[in-house]
Amino acid sequence: MRVAALVIQNVVRVLGLILLVLGFRFWTGHSLRFVPVHMRIGEVVIGLLWILSGIGLRKGVPPGLVLGGMFYGVIVLAFAFRMGSFLPGGAHEVIRAVHLLFGLGAIGMVEMIGGRIKRAAAA
Repeated sequence: MRVAALVIQNVVRVLGLILLVLGFRFWTGHSLRFVPVHMRIGEVVIGLLWILSGIGLRKGVPPGLVLGGMFYGVIVLAFAFRMGSFLPGGAHEVIRAVHLLFGLGAIGMVEMIGGRIKRAAAA
């Protein structure tokens, strides 16, 4: 399980970097044809968060953190799918910033849960 957690963490790190690069390209008005790719990669990251949460539940990670990770994934997906309809026009920049923060939070959740799994395995 420790190896699986390590693999998931590293995959999320790479995918997170790809998502950030694509997201900043979109923000500047470039590469908009890759929005569906960005969305699918984001879905994969959330799926990996859920898988890691399940592993964490079996490895003794505090249930609050695990359930928080699962719930956070639902919130991120719901927000991401609906973000196009929030604050149209110039105010949409606020929604983009919130989307960025949600994405960074998902990566952070993977890091927190993965770290707890590694520490539990070492103990």
